Amino acid sequence: MKKTRLILAPLLFALLTFFTLPAISAFAKRMGMSDMIGGAKTSADHEKLAAHYEQEAKAARAKAEEHKMMADAYRKAGGPLIEKLHFDQHCDTLSKSFATMAEEFEALAKAEHEAAKDMKK
Repeated sequence: MKKTRLILAPLLFALLTFFTLPAISAFAKRMGMSDMIGGAKTSADHEKLAAHYEQEAKAARAKAEEHKMMADAYRKAGGPLIEKLHFDQHCDTLSKSFATMAEEFEALAKAEHEAAKDMKK
């Protein structure tokens, strides 16, 4: 039991760090998104927004796949602690959330492409 704790504690710390730092960084970057959205007056501005959303969608898809693989790894590792704490289910939920996020970013990108096209008319 102590050995499992010694392994899981650093793993949980690493996971928390891994997910928290990018979120803080992303939040700081998003502060400029409001300005970009409010200042989008040209077709090129909307294309830049679309490109940003496409990048976000790509990153979210990668995270969805990463969590899918993590869930599979937890299931493969098995054991009473993993069963008790449902690590695989948490990863499955995160995978679905990231996939949904990717779909939303793709919808935003599509809308921005449409806005860019409409501005060219």
